[in-house]
Formats: sequence, C-alpha cells, structure tokens
Amino acid sequence: MNLGRYFKNPYPDIEISYSPTPREVYEGRILSCVDHVLKGLQPTHKNAGGGVYIGTAGVAYMLYYLAKSGHFPNHKEKFLEAAKSYVDVSVEYYEQRNIEPCNQVGFLLSNSGVYAVAALVYNLLQNCMKYVKLFQDLSAECEKVEMLPNGSDELFVGRAGYLLGIRLLQRDLKIEILPAETIRKIIRAAVQSGEKFRSHVNLEGEPPLMYAYYKTMSLGAGHGVSGILQVLLTFPDHINPESLTLIQRSVDYLLSRCVDKQGCYNIATDLETSLSSDGGTHLVHWCHGAAGVVYLFARAYLVFNRDQKYLDACVLLADTVWKCGLLSKGPGICHGVAGSGYVFLILYRLTQDEKYLYRADRFGGFMFTEAFSVGARTPDRPHSLFEGLAGTICFLNDILQPTKAEFPLADVFLD
Repeated sequence: MNLGRYFKNPYPDIEISYSPTPREVYEGRILSCVDHVLKGLQPTHKNAGGGVYIGTAGVAYMLYYLAKSGHFPNHKEKFLEAAKSYVDVSVEYYEQRNIEPCNQVGFLLSNSGVYAVAALVYNLLQNCMKYVKLFQDLSAECEKVEMLPNGSDELFVGRAGYLLGIRLLQRDLKIEILPAETIRKIIRAAVQSGEKFRSHVNLEGEPPLMYAYYKTMSLGAGHGVSGILQVLLTFPDHINPESLTLIQRSVDYLLSRCVDKQGCYNIATDLETSLSSDGGTHLVHWCHGAAGVVYLFARAYLVFNRDQKYLDACVLLADTVWKCGLLSKGPGICHGVAGSGYVFLILYRLTQDEKYLYRADRFGGFMFTEAFSVGARTPDRPHSLFEGLAGTICFLNDILQPTKAEFPLADVFLD
C-alpha cells in the first residue's frame, strides 16, 4: 500500500523460516539493470552534466564498482571499457566549460568528483596520474574559509565532498593524494567556517559548529551538517584535540535533536523547523533524514571509543527506515529504496546482527515487485547514480558482499 511518501512495509520483522534470495537471482537483476542503464543513459555530452550525482561520471563509478567487486569476472573487461567511455565524456564536458576554480571543487556536482572517478577507472586500465593531478590542483580553493558565497562546506559542492574524494583515492589508489598538512588546512577551514557561521546564529547553548547552504541550516547528509561532520570524522588523525571536541559536541547536539515522532525516531530536515513547536518535517531520505544522518552516528561510534549512545541511535534510526523507508520516489540512493536499504548493510557491518541482512534483502527484492513497479514514481534521471538505477545496482551488488558494503562515494568505514 502506497502511503504517499512511502509504501507500507509488508514484511514481518522476523521470519523464522526465511531463506535469503539466491545469489544468482541478484546477479541476474544486476546484469539486467546494467543493460537498462547503458541503453537509457548513453555516454554523450548531453548526459554528462550533473557530475557523479546524475551524469555519466556516476554511471562510470557504478561500472568501476562492479568491476572491482569481483562478482562478474566474465564482464569485468566490458564494464571497465564502458566506464572509460562514460568518464571520458564527462571529463571532456567539464574541461570545455570555463568554470571558476571554486565551483570546480564540487564532488557530487562538478569537476573534482569527475576527476576522482576518472582516476579510479584509469587506475584499473592505465596511468591515472593525469586525473589525480587535476584533482589535486583544486585543493588550494578548499583552504579558503569562505570559498563559496552560499555555503562552502557541504557534500555536493563544498569542501566536505572534496575531502571524501581524498580519502577514497587514498584507499583505492594506495598513494598519498595530498600532504597531511594540506589536509589539515582544509579541515581547519571547515571548522573555522562552522564556528564563524555559528557565531552569527542566535541559538542557546550548543552546537559549537553550524553550517548553512543557501541560508538553510540543513541537518541531513546531502546538504547538511550531519554530512559535513561525518566527513570531518573520516580524518580523526588530522584534527587537533580542540577541534575534535567541537565536532563531538556538535554531533551530540544533533543526537539531542533526534526525537520519537509518531513512533519513528528521526531528525528534522533543518534546524529552524526542528526547533519549532511541531518539531518540523521528518523524512527518511538519505539526503534529508534518517537514512543519511545514521552515517554520522555510525562514524562517531567508530571514532569516539565505540560509545554505545551512537550505536543506539543507529539502531533506532534503522528501525525508522525499516518502517518508513520503502520510499515511493523510486529506487535510487538519494531519496529512494536503495538508499534506505544501505542503512541495513551498514548496521550489519557495525553489529553483525543478521536481521539487517534480512532487511536489506527484503528492500532489495521489493524494488522488483509489481507493487513498486506500479506505485513508485519515475525519477527525473532514472538511470543515474544518486537518483536512479546506477546507485541501485551498487546496493544490489553490496547485498552480495555485506562485509564490504559501502554507500557510494561516502564509505563510513574509510580510514
């Protein structure tokens, strides 16, 4: 039953006689979806805009992710050649535009993410250093506290996304991307930016850090403070003790803004409405709700001595996603069912509780039901990484490798 924003979850919490969906079923679904994506979003300049979020570079990342997973050895060469064509056209698209350097920093929506994906793909094909250099050349912009006029720090266009790119490239390429001191400068700029904005906001007590994007103090992962803090905590060894304390106090403030509303533990989309009498709008989406803020608390749990309060919050948020996360906006990872399903894979990695594998499997299967086919909306970019099937494919692939599952481009377990 479609309840508006989401379908009513038809599955029991526990099935004693439950049998997981066979591996070959998921493999068939993945290959079918890949074929659908390659036909529906071809590597052309027309489709290259929107960075890795909705453009061809996102499809390239999906193909790269499948190729390196090892699940499809007979298709690896085909996936990598296709990834090359998809990322090449994206690089060409952005190189032909006269974009200000500060606007090239965007990881999900602009140049830096495209260069990062190009480096990943070419690392499996040939020399990737050309794209590493292009990525590195944008670091100086991120050291400026006020890099952008409408918010310099969030994931889509700000320095948090760029920092994610650094970690991702360091892990997969196994080389130093930037000197440690440069990374520390970028982190200091992010902390100073949060302190500066907080000093201009009339709030009682906490938090010591706050951020805004186009004047909205978003709390979610996409444009909001939880995404920024999650990324900063990806670099605990590069943060001085004073700044780390500010970050933890800010995390704890967000934890205090999570409330039980109508039987669902969640956080409002933005701070202004969170502080209102009705507690604001609560969404389950990765970008603005439970399915995104859970990653901040997961990261805090890993960094701050496995403090149980953070894991408890993750469990409660995952319960909300189980109840309300069969989203009707489509299959994607930003505001769709796959984004919800990823929460369970991350909780499995944190807890080793197999109920989360059951939940992930149920959400993975729901996207192939008649109820979803008939009742779900078609996203604006139905084949893309964040709104469409390319991200869904990454989720389905990770159901096959739950101990390695990671939300695309934003792995909470990155060290």
